[in-house]
Amino acid sequence: MYSTNLGLGIALAVGLGLAAVLAFIVSLFISNVKAGRLAREMAEEAKREARQKMSESSVQDLRPLIASLRDFEEGTASREGSSDRPIRFDIRVPHEVVPVFGIEAELEELLSKVARYAANVMSPGATLQVSARVESGQAVVHWRDLDAADASPPLARFLEATQAAAHAASARVCERIAGRHGGRIYAAPHAGGALGLTLRLPLLGQATPSTR
Repeated sequence: MYSTNLGLGIALAVGLGLAAVLAFIVSLFISNVKAGRLAREMAEEAKREARQKMSESSVQDLRPLIASLRDFEEGTASREGSSDRPIRFDIRVPHEVVPVFGIEAELEELLSKVARYAANVMSPGATLQVSARVESGQAVVHWRDLDAADASPPLARFLEATQAAAHAASARVCERIAGRHGGRIYAAPHAGGALGLTLRLPLLGQATPSTR
């Protein structure tokens, strides 16, 4: 009798173990199916976004987009931001075209958000230098505070996570726009000046840059 009960117990334990293993296999299969479906949906969404970007993009010369920042010097920053004393601008662009393939409205939004941030964190009347150049198959835009008193001024901290909510939201938008155009924006010095911000975008017909 004892051996019979023991045998039943062992058989029950084995059965429960097999059931648990089977349930695990089934749940793993279902998870893999869901993950595969999600991956396909994400891939389709990425394709749709790429097609949309392609349809909305056109050849853009960064020089007039940067030159339009002079509007901020005439009071645009005062109206759109919290600063009531706009900063000055030192715009420097080359004679040659700086061509990129992108969405004009988004590139203008990126430039204006950086200018608006600068107007809020730089000293009243200070000069923001915005320069553009072509370098190693990339279009490069650099912002720096010419009146910065230290090597890492507030302008260069635009992308830091410790920024106020409004500034942080603007920074994330700028990063997203740069990424959508195959480039990136980051803190960096230029021409021996204080730390500033640099935007790199692939030139028209060039591959996405992979170096800083």
